[in-house]
Amino acid sequence: MGGRRTTKEELTQLEVLTKEGLTCREIAQRLARSPAAIRNLRYKKSLVKKAEDETKFLFRQRDELSNVVRNLQATKTTLAYQVDGLEKEKEKLEAFINVDKLLLQQTLSQALSTLKQQRPDLFVLTQQDQMASLIRFFFNNIISDQFEKKLFTHPQGDDRLFLACTSEANSG
Repeated sequence: MGGRRTTKEELTQLEVLTKEGLTCREIAQRLARSPAAIRNLRYKKSLVKKAEDETKFLFRQRDELSNVVRNLQATKTTLAYQVDGLEKEKEKLEAFINVDKLLLQQTLSQALSTLKQQRPDLFVLTQQDQMASLIRFFFNNIISDQFEKKLFTHPQGDDRLFLACTSEANSG
């Protein structure tokens, strides 16, 4: 190369730069050699063939990765449609659950009213039970307004209290 011998260090740099994909002109500038000298040296050391093989390999890898990306994008689209369908199904199920919940509350309220009429003695509370019921009443009144809760004096006229729960649907 230009009359000078190539050192082992320069050959190593030539191999590395060739693998990085630099052109003969770029390598020549970095090694302070002529592009023709670099071209000849690459040919003699079979670096050109190796570089071409590596380039072809890299292009194959790029194509394979592009296919993987396309497949992943298709999978993402499919999953997005499935998630959307599941969200719609969830909304339908929640609507059914809410309807069932309201029907259950109405049924329980009617059953409770019937039981109160048939067995009012079951709803008489001790003083301790009255306090617990009052505390539950106030907490439930704050948390849920699904039932109208009222305190009544016991129908037999004594000073004990009992809690009556009636559905808003029944009271209206």
